[in-house]
Amino acid sequence: MPKQSDLIVKEEVSELSSLLRKQTDPKNVIRIQSLIYIKTEHFRTRSELAAYLGYSVRSMEIWLKDYKVNGINGMLVPIKEKQQRTRKVGKQIHQGLEERLNNPKEGFLSYVSAQQWVEKTYGVSINYNTLRLYMIDFFGTKIKRPRKSHIKKSEEAQADFLKLT
Repeated sequence: MPKQSDLIVKEEVSELSSLLRKQTDPKNVIRIQSLIYIKTEHFRTRSELAAYLGYSVRSMEIWLKDYKVNGINGMLVPIKEKQQRTRKVGKQIHQGLEERLNNPKEGFLSYVSAQQWVEKTYGVSINYNTLRLYMIDFFGTKIKRPRKSHIKKSEEAQADFLKLT
């Protein structure tokens, strides 16, 4: 027989509902909802509540243990600040790449030549794939390849064509 919930929730339902509206982390929303359901006795057993919330009984027991020991603040997950990544390609390098790529007389023959140009000009060594993906994302660059010519093409026909142009 499943274990019945014997937890006594100290906070009122209205207090929990107002706290629920303030939450931005989905984990905290589920945890507060579990307390509301326990307080209102909406489910008879913890396994029913866990199945309804979509979590395992063990996970819910861990939350409720944290609630018993540390209260509501101990049960909630602290919000972590997202850390901004620093880019290897700074503003100065970005502007230099943009000028060089938009200049029709000076482009790059390959991403390797772009990588070497950045290292020579700015003294910064950037990984090939990092620079390649950066140039594709920000500038829409592509590797240009000449078309293959047909194996059976006639050299005389090519010479005649080049004379006409």
